[in-house]
Amino acid sequence: MLTLYYASATFLQSFRIQKVCNKIAEHLAQPSSISFYTLQPGSDDGFDPTYASSELCGNRNEAKVTDILWLMRNQRGCCLRPIQTLEITPWISFPAAPSWLPFDYAADTLTPVASPTAESTTPVRPRILLSQDKSKHIQLLLEAKVQQTISEEDPSATEALPVRLEDFGKLIAWKIDSHLAVLIETDLEHFTQLLITTFLKNNLCINDQLPLMRIESVQLKGQPQPFELLANHLKRQSRNSAKLTEDKWKKHLEDLRGLSVLAHQATEFEQQKNRTETKPKETKPDLLAHEDQNQTQTEENIESQDKCTDVVKAAKTVQSISPVGGQEKLVFKSLTPKSSESAVPLIEVSANAAAKSFLSFKPQSPPAAAPIATYSRSTLKRQKQSLRKSKPLNILVYSDSTTGRESTLNTLQQLLERNVYTIYPLLQQQAYQKHWLDQTALLVVCGSVTPAIGQIFVDYFLQGGKVLSLCSDILHIVLPNYRTAEVREHELVQFSYDKWQRVKMMHHIFCYQPSPVKKHFSTDSEESSKSSSNSRKPALVCPRSTELKDLSGYEHRLDVQVLGFEETWNTPSLLLANSLQSGGTAVFSQVHLETNPIEFESDELKFEILKQSDRTRLEIFADILQKHLDVQVAKAVSELDIKSGNQLRNYRGEIYQRAFFLGRHESKFELLEKLRLRCSGADNVIATPKLALKFCGKDETAPMPNNTNVLPILIHSCPDDFSTVDYFDHLTTEHIGRLVIYAPIISSSMHVINNLELIHGLAVLPLRQTAGVGRSQNQWLSPLGCAMFSLQLHLSMDSSLGSRLPLIQHVIGAAVVNSLRSHKLYRVLDVALKWPNDVYANGDTKIGGLIVNTTLLGSQAIVNIGCGINLNNSNPTVCINDMIKEFNERSVEKLPLLKYEEFIALIFNEIERLLADVQNGDFESFYTLYYSLWLHSDQIVKICLITNEKEIEAQIIGIDAFGFLRVKLPNGKEETVQPDGNSFDMLKGLIVPKYK
Repeated sequence: MLTLYYASATFLQSFRIQKVCNKIAEHLAQPSSISFYTLQPGSDDGFDPTYASSELCGNRNEAKVTDILWLMRNQRGCCLRPIQTLEITPWISFPAAPSWLPFDYAADTLTPVASPTAESTTPVRPRILLSQDKSKHIQLLLEAKVQQTISEEDPSATEALPVRLEDFGKLIAWKIDSHLAVLIETDLEHFTQLLITTFLKNNLCINDQLPLMRIESVQLKGQPQPFELLANHLKRQSRNSAKLTEDKWKKHLEDLRGLSVLAHQATEFEQQKNRTETKPKETKPDLLAHEDQNQTQTEENIESQDKCTDVVKAAKTVQSISPVGGQEKLVFKSLTPKSSESAVPLIEVSANAAAKSFLSFKPQSPPAAAPIATYSRSTLKRQKQSLRKSKPLNILVYSDSTTGRESTLNTLQQLLERNVYTIYPLLQQQAYQKHWLDQTALLVVCGSVTPAIGQIFVDYFLQGGKVLSLCSDILHIVLPNYRTAEVREHELVQFSYDKWQRVKMMHHIFCYQPSPVKKHFSTDSEESSKSSSNSRKPALVCPRSTELKDLSGYEHRLDVQVLGFEETWNTPSLLLANSLQSGGTAVFSQVHLETNPIEFESDELKFEILKQSDRTRLEIFADILQKHLDVQVAKAVSELDIKSGNQLRNYRGEIYQRAFFLGRHESKFELLEKLRLRCSGADNVIATPKLALKFCGKDETAPMPNNTNVLPILIHSCPDDFSTVDYFDHLTTEHIGRLVIYAPIISSSMHVINNLELIHGLAVLPLRQTAGVGRSQNQWLSPLGCAMFSLQLHLSMDSSLGSRLPLIQHVIGAAVVNSLRSHKLYRVLDVALKWPNDVYANGDTKIGGLIVNTTLLGSQAIVNIGCGINLNNSNPTVCINDMIKEFNERSVEKLPLLKYEEFIALIFNEIERLLADVQNGDFESFYTLYYSLWLHSDQIVKICLITNEKEIEAQIIGIDAFGFLRVKLPNGKEETVQPDGNSFDMLKGLIVPKYK
């Protein structure tokens, strides 16, 4: 029997794999991308296209999942359209095989086997033979974690042989940041073999035992940087064997990251040089420091040489890397046909990075007479007394690297006042779309930006926005007279700002000076540390004003101040620029205020120094945010407890408390019996990816929850801060909300129900959340007074709603709003729905929202719902009880304030009622109710027709059977539109899907 079962299972698995391969071949015949990727264990993205496509792809936010190919545990496979594109100019080519960089890979040929006594006559065979038809070649992006899965101390683990990428395609290029990205060229046959060997057979381990995260077919743009021309940048090659210890592996990664930084800077140098050669230079004498006229004249002569016709037309290539004066420099040589090398000028830049010199933006068609702007941007600061506050303001972080983005996000989370701002990463495609402009309190820019995105950011600043530049070359666009004076990588400097003097911090890879630059700078930090306590001021005169044009051609005058100095090289390292017309403010920092010391843990000396300065770093960061950028910071910042350079945790004094299991005892123990199989260990803990649950009986001592990952739940106790009488007296349901887990403080109520099959209608009620999550992983603010709940529903796929699962979020949203609009007392409140899942007050202020995650389990859908409504919290926008108070002030009849327990019960009553109507097939009544509650009847929106990428106006006429918007075009045709994936406003960027 076992043999028969095994044979049947093998046949079914082979059939499934063959079916997947056939689908892949079918989709690749169209302009599509195939993506196989892994999720964190236990998580479920529902095939969200923003996760399905790599964040390295330039058109990631345009991706739409058109077919599901694979679903196995935490592994996903799907088809994406349009085909995903990847710019590989800053990538690095692979060195000649065999090599250990960036990982261990074998030679391109197979060594023929010969007898010891006879010379082999067998020709050398290539390792892999791809299709001779290059039009059938496929470019694959593979991403892997950089932590090896096997250590030297675990030799038994070597039985799992890694998949060697060189056996499945030609290695093209690589780059490294928080993970390793590799490009290979292959064909359909080898692509499917690679997928079968890895994802379809669950062997996610490649060269050097690196855990594979993704395989995605992409379309490439550009050419990678040649490895041979960058390799000399390595002062030492730490890797000298195939197997490495943990410490040597870390050093190897440092080498790789150093090369990746150099490739980025060399790319930017070439791009900037091309722009500079074709663009005349504007000289503004009043902005330059008037020192040595001979020096200025010499620089002008150099610039004029750079613009010679031969150089402009020449193809620039990296000729060599050679030491000059003790410092490595890249030498870019212009190669002009039929000209002697002696006649061609050489351009030298420091080896750690390429020099950059951005010019300010000039519109192609400016107004005939560009007037100085006199208009003012709408203020971003809201009055506390006003009920018209729209959505919570955003703080956005744009970074060219994952590491920089995460460091900045973590630091801002520590410093900012709780429940005032939502903090989002801003990706490249989102920046282009500009949907983020209206609700942004602060834009933080880290690292390099493309000129096009840089101009968008500068225009935001010139129109009144707040910008914080952390070691970003956006400084060149706003202050083009600043030049790269010297380049140092990972350099510790002494930095002074305001009352904080001589602080040891990490400096940007570039050292900037206002033109004209000095030829040499002090680099003796020991001499600086022994000098007098008075801070040295830069010898050069810094500009105090400049002019800059926005994207409309209007000229703005900027006031420029130096806020801080870097004393090691005697240069300005913290600048403030204010727009005198619009009130926009920008702060430019050339020291890494965002970097946590833990990132330099491998360098013991730097780690210890930075750890000692970390409190000061955070104080300086907070002061800049509050004093110059009008951002509210936490009052507890001055009391931060910094230990061992680790990220701060619970520094605001939060104490995580025990939760309570409420409801009928029979129902409780029915669920506990169902969960018994999920318990593990002597303590019977139920482990999930984000949270561990411990149900505690009468005779059990509940452990103190000393961190956010353990939640003790008392089975036989009632909370003091939640009235079970008020709640159950108002609850009229049969299932919804009858079983409740009440938690005074929790990371997220969704962590309790995700990844667990509980019981239909179980609710989790948190009084406060510390890590609330909204739609598309957006941050959800969860202040005290917000009425929040998570709910698990079990729906049969054969039911009326089971066949229209996307409609669930609209049913829940309608129930939340109608719980007030149908109430005999509270129907007077102006509460409505904004498509698809937001609750608005007075037509313009967001007071709530919801999120829905669905998992299929056989013929049943497990639907996890999270919702939050501002009930008794006046910040960050407005709340229902504020609306009641405002109504009472102008009305004779007075409304009682809503209690938390009563409000939640009213919502659950309405959810169960509407679910019953829809499950009975009464969709007509639901749509009638839904349209009476929403804000969009006959609203005009702009949509994009993908066929020609033209944006046109359309009139909203309703939603379809699955909840997508239906609109009427100017020609009378009706279309269904869907969001473009932006996280800021789903009514902006609506598109007509090309593939339905």
